[in-house]
Amino acid sequence: MSRSFTIVAVLSMALAVGACDDGALVVRGIVIDVQQSSVAHVEGFTLRTDAGEVLHFVIGDIPADGGSFPAVHLHDHLASAQPIAVRYAVKGDQLIVLRLADAP
Repeated sequence: MSRSFTIVAVLSMALAVGACDDGALVVRGIVIDVQQSSVAHVEGFTLRTDAGEVLHFVIGDIPADGGSFPAVHLHDHLASAQPIAVRYAVKGDQLIVLRLADAP
């Protein structure tokens, strides 16, 4: 992948996951596990980033608007291996999800 393509992809992901949140970060990858207490309540998930890192995320207060999909949709991405973009904030030792989007 060329450097210019990578830069464009990262900028596209940032736009895809919504408006700016102070201190928020964006990462792209494949969902490899979903943690939930019931069918309708996802508590977190594990993502393998494009760079090969394995990150565990905790579901935060994800707005229903702004192009973010609901956390229960993560199961579709787990089954299909379609990449997602995650906008998140670091709070202590936790990665808190702010928005979820289909990755470009």
